[in-house]
Amino acid sequence: MAVRLCSANYPLYAVTLLDDTHILVAGGGGAARTGVENAMEIFELCGEGKTCVATSVHKHSTDPRAVMSLAAKPDGKGHLIAAGMDGKCQLFRITKSSEAQEEGEQDVDKENEANLRKRKGSSGHKAEKPTEETEQTSSDFKVESLACVDTDFHKEEPFQKVVRFSRDGDIIATGGADGHVRVWKVPKLEKKLDIKAHLDEIDDLDISPSGNKIVSVSRDYHAYVWKVEGGKREAELHWDKKVPEKSYRIKAVRFGTSQEKKSTVQLYTMHIPARRERKPLPCYLTKWDAMKYVPEKTRSTGTDLLSSLVVSDDGVFLGVGTNSGDTMIYVSWSLQKVHRVSEAHGIFVTGLSFLRNNAVTEKLTNGAETALISVSADHHVNLTPLRPRFMISVWFAVIGFLVLVIVLMVFLAQEGLI
Repeated sequence: MAVRLCSANYPLYAVTLLDDTHILVAGGGGAARTGVENAMEIFELCGEGKTCVATSVHKHSTDPRAVMSLAAKPDGKGHLIAAGMDGKCQLFRITKSSEAQEEGEQDVDKENEANLRKRKGSSGHKAEKPTEETEQTSSDFKVESLACVDTDFHKEEPFQKVVRFSRDGDIIATGGADGHVRVWKVPKLEKKLDIKAHLDEIDDLDISPSGNKIVSVSRDYHAYVWKVEGGKREAELHWDKKVPEKSYRIKAVRFGTSQEKKSTVQLYTMHIPARRERKPLPCYLTKWDAMKYVPEKTRSTGTDLLSSLVVSDDGVFLGVGTNSGDTMIYVSWSLQKVHRVSEAHGIFVTGLSFLRNNAVTEKLTNGAETALISVSADHHVNLTPLRPRFMISVWFAVIGFLVLVIVLMVFLAQEGLI
């Protein structure tokens, strides 16, 4: 079963890990005057007996807009946070108060921020005045607004759907309703690249571990690989040729690397039916050769529509969320499902993040092999722990051995040998 870590006062749409014991969640009611707040909130994880709980340690208001997409990257001073709100992306820095720099220290980023605040807002790609710092529920953390740019220019309803950092943190990539992939230099958010990538809105994208490729997937049924330098299209992902054209589309895409062998890169995609049929069609996970961009393995996940995908930092596990609120954990190399919690949430899963697979997580989760954080519009933050599989195997071996001994004893007794 899933562990209820905590609940927020607003619907949640995104979650990301800050460090071993802190997560950042975000969401809200949007610009409509519904009385539902818009916020980012930091929760601290701690062990409580045999379970794990989360306590709010800092809340930052993002009014009047809700954060719908989120990405985080350590930068040596704290964490850079890229937050998608309507058609904009805002860059924040979160630091612990003890890490705040002293008043007289020379800081290039602070000078950049001061310059950015002097600029007027713009509907183009230039940075506009960031949202001012607002509500803080704890003195342990500080949230600075660094820059804000328009990242989507859909004529009717601009909407940034996804944002991703490169592994080195030098760039972010955004995608949304207008079908463009845009690349921005951090921390000023100067536009580096603008690709008219798709004819319909972009559902998801990811940046390769080397930082030189971007894969984007769209509602136009296409998935493309782009070069970061120059924006040239390098390849298209072609899935199962036996599947009728436009019967499926790729909903999500993620790169993954092996912790033991960093040069080993895999690509994972999540496939959902393009239309809901009277008899539901299955959804699929696919592992791709990230060099040749050909599928290596595909696994059905069942007929429950998939909503979210994430890869663990060590590349061992995939986390999957569904429209009915289920959470699932798969082994990445085999696409074998090792755990599923039905209806972990009351509504579709909107965001996922793995805790790091280390001693801290093992202690927080009472010995779990890995642990998946999930959020939903039901306001809840849940934890899906995976108990060590070798323990289950050992118990099966012990039980099997005892059964074998009993059968042998019965046989010998019947033969009069004992």
